[in-house]
Amino acid sequence: MKLSQASSLDSGVSSREIRAATARLACPADPLAEWRFEFEEWRAACAEFQQMEQSQILGENSPAPLKLRQHRCLLFQLMSQGEYLALCLEQNSAADRMEHSGLLDQVEAFLGTLRDSWHTWHGEALPAHRQALAKFLA
Repeated sequence: MKLSQASSLDSGVSSREIRAATARLACPADPLAEWRFEFEEWRAACAEFQQMEQSQILGENSPAPLKLRQHRCLLFQLMSQGEYLALCLEQNSAADRMEHSGLLDQVEAFLGTLRDSWHTWHGEALPAHRQALAKFLA
């Protein structure tokens, strides 16, 4: 049974939301406190994704179509979240420029790894997709 299904445990606030609020309150002078929390959550998700990729994608001779679709879906979500983190950082004028640059480099490094995975497992379909969409884009 999921915790969200247990009526006695449903407070309406997830542990993740509580941790995010705590991060903001613990460092009120840090304009990036919430961003740092979101980055660490995303970084952990990227690490878990890489572990899953090692065991369920790389470990198989020919991954099943469902596994590849799940892989692609997770990649899209992780890349989207990473781009959003980069955008939020770029828009935060209160951040120190040196720190800002270092943090952005970290996000870009993780995004690069995710893009590499995309090109390795899903990139070869791109020419066929472009050809199929060409009549709609002309």
